[in-house]
Amino acid sequence: MFLLAAMSARANAMDVNLQTFVQDAVPEGGIIFSGAVQTDGVTYDLFVLEQRQRRGAMVIANRSTKQPPLPKVLFADTSLDIAVERDLIPSEVCIQLCALLGTSRSTLEQPQTMAAAQDIYPLGAVLNTVLNPIAGFTFKSNSTLGILQELEQSDAIPINPSAAPVGSVLVCPTTCSPTGPVSLGSVTIVGSDGNVYGPDIRRGCAWTSFGKLETWIRLHANENQLFGFLLRAHPERT
Repeated sequence: MFLLAAMSARANAMDVNLQTFVQDAVPEGGIIFSGAVQTDGVTYDLFVLEQRQRRGAMVIANRSTKQPPLPKVLFADTSLDIAVERDLIPSEVCIQLCALLGTSRSTLEQPQTMAAAQDIYPLGAVLNTVLNPIAGFTFKSNSTLGILQELEQSDAIPINPSAAPVGSVLVCPTTCSPTGPVSLGSVTIVGSDGNVYGPDIRRGCAWTSFGKLETWIRLHANENQLFGFLLRAHPERT
């Protein structure tokens, strides 16, 4: 079911071309327009996406100097915290976008030691509640791209997702292109019962079973890449 809800005066007069572009770029899930930031002749439109158990932000850039305007998806993920680090969105714009979302801006203004609990979808923060006591591992990012980067740069052991043992962390990073489609990613943990578990935004980020490992892989393999990691235990870090 597609939902486009206006949350500001600008949304009430949203350009028809932009509305059509958004609907085409995000064919699945709910979309809420959350506001816009304008600077240096560029308008950054912010949308909140919900796709099944996931929530994320999408930023569309539109140069007003171009006629007709040519919007493009500039960024999409479960958090904006990786956007500044990768120089995808100017830091001053990101700070204003965080204000529109009502999320913590500290993640953009200073180095983080752990993922912020106040975020659009605090994926890393929720994972930390399980992984830190067991393996001494702490994520600094709430974005799927940031979490994947942290795992790749750690001493975690890469594994084949289809043969992931109990306790494995599976990452399905967000994918998008300038014109869409946008598919929000997810990060899950393999449980002892063969199911994969992760935070469900529809249940206040409570840990929820998303079904058997094989089913989860089939559901996501067509939309996103899949990565698997087995963390090494570092109890001295807890």
